[in-house]
Amino acid sequence: MQQLLLLGLASLFFSCSGTTPTSSQTAAQEGGSQHAFENPDVIFENIPQDEDSLITFKAFDAYENKYKNLSGFKSFAQSESGAWAYVINRDSQEEADLHVLESCKKYNVRFNDTYPCSLINISNKWLDSPNRAKEILGSLPKFTPETPIDLRKLRSNALEDLQTKDYAMALSKRIWFHQHALEVDEHYSAVRLSYGIMDWAELGEIYPPAKTLLRYVASYTKHSLMNDPKDAYSLIHEYVSLNRVLERTDQSMSFFKWLDKHHPDVAIKNFHIFQDVLIKHEQYSLYNKYLSPNVDFSQMVSNYVWAIDASEKVVYGDKKTSQEMLASATKTFIYNVSRLVAMLVINERSEETKSIAAKAKLELDSDEFMTSLNNALDGELPLAR
Repeated sequence: MQQLLLLGLASLFFSCSGTTPTSSQTAAQEGGSQHAFENPDVIFENIPQDEDSLITFKAFDAYENKYKNLSGFKSFAQSESGAWAYVINRDSQEEADLHVLESCKKYNVRFNDTYPCSLINISNKWLDSPNRAKEILGSLPKFTPETPIDLRKLRSNALEDLQTKDYAMALSKRIWFHQHALEVDEHYSAVRLSYGIMDWAELGEIYPPAKTLLRYVASYTKHSLMNDPKDAYSLIHEYVSLNRVLERTDQSMSFFKWLDKHHPDVAIKNFHIFQDVLIKHEQYSLYNKYLSPNVDFSQMVSNYVWAIDASEKVVYGDKKTSQEMLASATKTFIYNVSRLVAMLVINERSEETKSIAAKAKLELDSDEFMTSLNNALDGELPLAR
């Protein structure tokens, strides 16, 4: 767990970025909108609608590329657990509805009694969804941490609740952590958006209401951003992080495409947050549009040199931790440079490829780096971290 925490902190300090938010920007946006800060439960008010109500990417892909464009009587069903099914070409709507529920039930064996399948789409008509979040929140036990508040202990106690199968209390603690951690310690941003929501998502695998609430948070974040994406660095970061743990990175890709079309200035400032998402979904041309090799490489080198200096000065309190942070920063440098070079190769920017590769070899001399760089020069992207 300590290693995961170090990686989370490293992602905060050493992410490849040509733009760094000012302290005023991050202070205003760290926990989301001002409305969410004043009323924490507002993040559960946006019901995921229509395509956004599909829990898994596989369900979305099946709907988008198979179900949606077929005619005739058909139905789509889903459980809060994430199980889903669809049927097409039935003789009547009643038959389609009956068959799809029977089919979905077969994939929902573990949760049929507690979270049964229900119809969500009937022959391309989306059914209204109730605000399930209100029901869940109303059933959860109240949680107030002991004072003085120890955030690390709070996360540890939530894990203990899993062992005792007190899932409702574990969820209450995760919600409290997400809503209030930054009020206790403003430096917990990286932890909140990495292990905080990762813990929440893992709980959702065994306790579906947890995933439901996390999806509501993502829906609220998306709604807030589409109302006003400007000066929203941390909220954008939060949205991408939520989609990652919910395994709906396609949502982040779609949002970046929307930014590219409607707010290219915001897309430029926040491109670094979406790089791995665009690569995962093979949006290489769009990635190339925002690629600034020399600026990006200079930022990578600057971050790496800072990490070396920080390690030598033992800024993290002890030598062991400083060395671990440097090791993490080195891996980040290797990954970012290799990704940059590979994308230049893929987009046939040969002169810039040669220039960046030559400069990179002067910054770090290691077998691991040379292997990764040579693979990148062959157009092979590094595995996402």
